Amino acid sequence: MKEMCKNPICANIFAAGFVRSLGSTIVTAYTPVFFGRTFPNFKSTYALLNAIALTTCGFSSSLLGGLISDKFEKKNYMTKAWIVMAGNVLSIPLVAFACFTSNFYLAMLAFTLKIFLSGSYYAPAITMMQNSTRPSNSGLVVSAYTFFAYIA
Repeated sequence: MKEMCKNPICANIFAAGFVRSLGSTIVTAYTPVFFGRTFPNFKSTYALLNAIALTTCGFSSSLLGGLISDKFEKKNYMTKAWIVMAGNVLSIPLVAFACFTSNFYLAMLAFTLKIFLSGSYYAPAITMMQNSTRPSNSGLVVSAYTFFAYIA
């Protein structure tokens, strides 16, 4: 564990992953409350659309992020980092837009796009940490990252 904290890549990804997981947990917990209070007539529609968005956009985002990372990693070693950062930064205005619009379907569209953009964070982050440590520490890196994400 000490070696991973000395590695700046691992240390930064641990910190960013913790903050990202904390923010994700807050958004996940309060999104149904927000939609329930703001759009009370759309509770069942929200439940259906949210389930579809989480399964389709979350899954496809993870796959697409991994494919893009693998394809462009040889051209630019920062590809994985840029994918993680861009996806999370681009989702911030989408959450703001969803919160300030008075149209249920526009709010759902914004949250769906947020899920798609920010969903490709896990695989590139784990791969960056694994690539920066010894192969004997790969399992520990994944376990520690997951542990700290769940602590958040």
